[in-house]
Amino acid sequence: MVFTSIRTTFATRKNSVMEQTMFDTLLELPLFQGLGRGDLTRILESTRLEFETLPAGTLLLRQDDVCDEIVFVIGGKVHAETLAADRLWSVDEALNVPTVAGLEVLYGSRRTHRHNVYADTPARILKMDKRTVGALTSYFEVFRLNVLNYLTTLIARRFQLDWLPAPESLEGRLIAFFHAHVSHPAGTKKFHIALRTLGHYLGEDHRYVSRALHRLSDKGLLRMERRTIEIPRFELLLQSMK
Repeated sequence: MVFTSIRTTFATRKNSVMEQTMFDTLLELPLFQGLGRGDLTRILESTRLEFETLPAGTLLLRQDDVCDEIVFVIGGKVHAETLAADRLWSVDEALNVPTVAGLEVLYGSRRTHRHNVYADTPARILKMDKRTVGALTSYFEVFRLNVLNYLTTLIARRFQLDWLPAPESLEGRLIAFFHAHVSHPAGTKKFHIALRTLGHYLGEDHRYVSRALHRLSDKGLLRMERRTIEIPRFELLLQSMK
């Protein structure tokens, strides 16, 4: 299916109302926060920024495609779908907006997207290619620090997760499994996985896994349907381990 988009280009416009709107929009985005008016003016005057409004259902990023640009989601609702390597199960996560997708795989030896990202409602986005990201990183210290802060936060979160103590209970091991396979430890998550597959990953009989999940469900921490485990507020599930 081919989707059409509404595209607006901003390049060196002197209209003060338009410039102020652009300043406000950029300052909402993760990598532009903290930039001064002078730097933002230089960016607007030297960089061609294209904003698009895409319809609901659009695939914004495809898992395993080579990453040669990042996508800022400015408005609307989006979610990320991550498929396991064996393609037997997947995880859906609602993403907070505004957000940036693809930055963690823009450089390095493994430059492929880790998720499919879909628009659940009409979504307003800004795409920025690798060359532009590199130029802004080189010329603007605040932008460069924001990039480093974003990447080091991801690294620190993963490092901390690897060194958490192993849970003793099956419920704790289930929560640890969920925690290890989400990008952000808060918000709504949906695990599309069969009980037998989940039991295989945990080294447990699927009947014991089912009972442990029902105990968590009885506490209101998750909901179960056929091959789907929905966690409405992941942060509450994590708090239950303390």
